[in-house]
Amino acid sequence: MVWLPYVTLRKQLGIALGLLLACGLTGYGHAQIRGGAEMAKFEPGDLVLYQEDLSGMPIGAQVAGWEIIQGSYEVAEFQDRRWFRPLTYDTHILRRIRLPQEFSVEFTAYFFEPGNAELRVFLHTAKETQRLGPDGPAQVYLIVGRVDKLDGFKLRKRVRPSGVIYEDVAARGYDAYEGQGGFPADRPHRIALQVRGGQLALFFDGERVAITPFHPPAPIEAISFRFLSRSGHALPYKDRPALLGALRVAGYSQPVGRAAGGVFLYWALPVPEERLPRLFAQSQTLNGSLALDALRQRYGWKEVTLVVVPLPGNPFGSDAVQVQLQEAEAFVQKLREELEEARRVGGGLVIVGDGRDSRTERERKLLARTRALAFAAWLAQQGIGNQQDLLRLVAGGDAYEALYLVADNGGYEGIIY
Repeated sequence: MVWLPYVTLRKQLGIALGLLLACGLTGYGHAQIRGGAEMAKFEPGDLVLYQEDLSGMPIGAQVAGWEIIQGSYEVAEFQDRRWFRPLTYDTHILRRIRLPQEFSVEFTAYFFEPGNAELRVFLHTAKETQRLGPDGPAQVYLIVGRVDKLDGFKLRKRVRPSGVIYEDVAARGYDAYEGQGGFPADRPHRIALQVRGGQLALFFDGERVAITPFHPPAPIEAISFRFLSRSGHALPYKDRPALLGALRVAGYSQPVGRAAGGVFLYWALPVPEERLPRLFAQSQTLNGSLALDALRQRYGWKEVTLVVVPLPGNPFGSDAVQVQLQEAEAFVQKLREELEEARRVGGGLVIVGDGRDSRTERERKLLARTRALAFAAWLAQQGIGNQQDLLRLVAGGDAYEALYLVADNGGYEGIIY
């Protein structure tokens, strides 16, 4: 067997990436600017945790599982749809539901003009639900409603436990933008919050209108809605309310990193989820994937849990995202600590290349294999994994979309070809 020097490995990776660029992955003729503003698209979670469109509920009923913090509500019909309709001003309802690290929350809302109806949406940790007030506390505080002739929003997030606890993220139609830049009124709006890759995004009728880093100190365990209006009116509130309907809350079976295209990282631990080591107890897990099936088949594991490793960025993607030095060092140190725990239980690290930003299946495979290998090479530079064993895979001529780093000896196995 011919052993290749490390510089040759780096050269091969460079050649592979060069071939991908030559194949046209970046376009023809001239460079184009491509960013989130052009590509942002709401992707609802595929693992449904709660869904309620009220279609099977009788008019005048209430929905099981919802706590009334104050006020009262009923199921009502408007424009051939069923809605949560508050019967009194300042009705506040709450649903307890533990959300995974990455999730989406969708709902439809309608706002009547008299009094400028308003809906406030809160995402709470368990601790925050113990002392609810008119404005939370909550990790996410979203205001949506009527502002004169348009509808608008204001998104806030929690940044500290006391004092001025919320940071304003974005707004249309509220505050300095009062009555400006809003959305057409007198129609239902589909509104969605999406948390993926450490980012919170807000979508209003399919348009991404806000995005911000989001790292809550504890899992989100409840969602609540508060029904208000911006001013009084002679009509009773129940005849001019904010209406809420078509709720859907879901997680994601395929987590993403913060870098666009790169790799997915998972700790593979041959234990059931309820017996995960304490170091991984609060982490997001994955219950189904090709990598999971490949590991079961290769090692004969009956029980195995994949634990998602959040990525601070990906220095090997085609967009050449660079990780800040301090963030990269913290990431590597955390991996080293988790590697010791994975070794103790007989597990390891799964590196899955992501080639979804290619145009053909052939390009996808080549890109995924290159990215998985490149990231493994970068980890080897940080002292994680056996560099010579990685070179063995390259010298053997085999290319894999997913690599498995055995924590016990640092060796590598290809698990998805």
